[in-house]
Amino acid sequence: RNESDRNHYLGHSYVYLIAARLGVDMPEAQLDFRNRGVSGHTVADLRARWQKDTIELKPDLLSVLIGINDIGRGVQPEAFESDYRYILDASRKDNPQLRLVLLEPFVLRSGGLKNENAWAARRAAVDKFRAVVAQLAEDYHAVLIKTQDVFDVAAQAAPPEQWIWDGIHPLPQGHELIARNWLQEVSARWPYA
Repeated sequence: RNESDRNHYLGHSYVYLIAARLGVDMPEAQLDFRNRGVSGHTVADLRARWQKDTIELKPDLLSVLIGINDIGRGVQPEAFESDYRYILDASRKDNPQLRLVLLEPFVLRSGGLKNENAWAARRAAVDKFRAVVAQLAEDYHAVLIKTQDVFDVAAQAAPPEQWIWDGIHPLPQGHELIARNWLQEVSARWPYA
């Protein structure tokens, strides 16, 4: 990562889009965004790098999207929840006032998930992990972004391939859907001041 170049460390996902929007809408706030997502990582990977990649940055607001790689690697929901609670506990211990935003893992029936068996298995697993994230959001008083619902509604308006090319990874317009919903839900909880 090039830590001195925001155009690189923000990536090209919903995080970049949120940073762009809020940078225009709230320049006086001088918000500093960091994207610590690493392709292919699981929540156990997050746990291993959490101190350096999160705690040491001293965030005021923390947004987490994790789970689809755990599902792909056969991690059980209980292990996922245990590691997720660890990182949330560590974050709140460091900053009891930390604002949390948790995004559900999600899939759409496109790419390799067009196969009926693959789709049924992956969606069932995602639904179990979504339930874990929903419970964590409740337990930690976090904003919950119901990402799967967002994509399910979008897939009624246009084919799933419009939003997620391979069933898992969003296209730019899919990232825009996430960003819009993130902004809507977060600003409903914590309005611009």
